[in-house]
Amino acid sequence: MPRGTFIGLDTADLNELKTEFTACLKAIAVAGQSYTIAGRSFTKANLKEVGDTLGEINHALKLKSGTRSRVAYDNFNPPFRK
Repeated sequence: MPRGTFIGLDTADLNELKTEFTACLKAIAVAGQSYTIAGRSFTKANLKEVGDTLGEINHALKLKSGTRSRVAYDNFNPPFRK
């Protein structure tokens, strides 16, 4: 899934998707069951995909609310020269 897939959706839709994918994650990871969202079935084999999708949804929600944070790292090592 490309990064930023859910950016631009309204908050209500994002929250609905978050609820669905959270329930999906619980069903797969905890109960070992399959779960269907919009006609698509997810199983344990899709666990990473479901987790990644939930991360993308949360990212889009954070952008909407303005609570996204960025981390910057400094490099104090001198450049390598011959």
